[in-house]
Amino acid sequence: MSTSRAGLPAGVSTLSAALIEGDPVPATVLGVHAPALYLDVAGRVLPVLTSDAVPLATALRLAVPSGRVDWGVAAGDVVTVGGRLVVLPGCDIAAVRTWRPARVSALGGSSGRPGSRLSPHLEAWSASGWLGDGIRAVLSGRGEGADLLLGRGQGLTPAGDDALAGILLVAHAVGGAERLAAAVRSRLGSTTAVSAALLDAAADGYATRDVVALVDAALTGDDATIARTLPAVLAIGHTSGADLVAGVAGALHHLTDTTTGRSAA
Repeated sequence: MSTSRAGLPAGVSTLSAALIEGDPVPATVLGVHAPALYLDVAGRVLPVLTSDAVPLATALRLAVPSGRVDWGVAAGDVVTVGGRLVVLPGCDIAAVRTWRPARVSALGGSSGRPGSRLSPHLEAWSASGWLGDGIRAVLSGRGEGADLLLGRGQGLTPAGDDALAGILLVAHAVGGAERLAAAVRSRLGSTTAVSAALLDAAADGYATRDVVALVDAALTGDDATIARTLPAVLAIGHTSGADLVAGVAGALHHLTDTTTGRSAA
């Protein structure tokens, strides 16, 4: 291996380590952006990210910024993944370490119950229109709720999926998320592969560190941390952060209504 091909060390999420530790297999390029390369490895999505990308929970993360990497591939191309390497036309990316993604804290017992009010920092992010209707349908337990959101909207992670991810994170933290997680996972084929991977991680409580910090703070009524982390979450993607926050706010509104005995919206 040449020196230039050995020059891109990376850290792989413990959630994705198995994808690159086995024998080399072909992987299809799903999407290419300056800070991110998305690969389909045996039916699962492996995000390969530069240091300035949003650190997704399942990513293989490089230590260099996007201006320092030329992926050299386009959507539909086939590369090789395995032996702790991603082999691209012009370089090899080597997984030299693993990292553990952030996970929302599970609340348990009476001391872990959500607060009786929705933080004022989140009140403004309640969704309206079809997104709000879908969020309320999911939270009311109606069977079609997931169908009203999943895959709906534009981009690699449609707005409905981002809102669903926020709901799943809250549901994982408070418990009882199994039914919703199963419903979402049974329908993942109706959205993008990248979004499906993010939803699958959210169903188990995993997300970026800023999102996890926001959800944890929102559930414990820590307004100072909410105020500090909210701008970073809202900055994710074009609208992804705002749509995710709408899902979190909707789930918390539902929980606070239930806690105080009001009828949920």
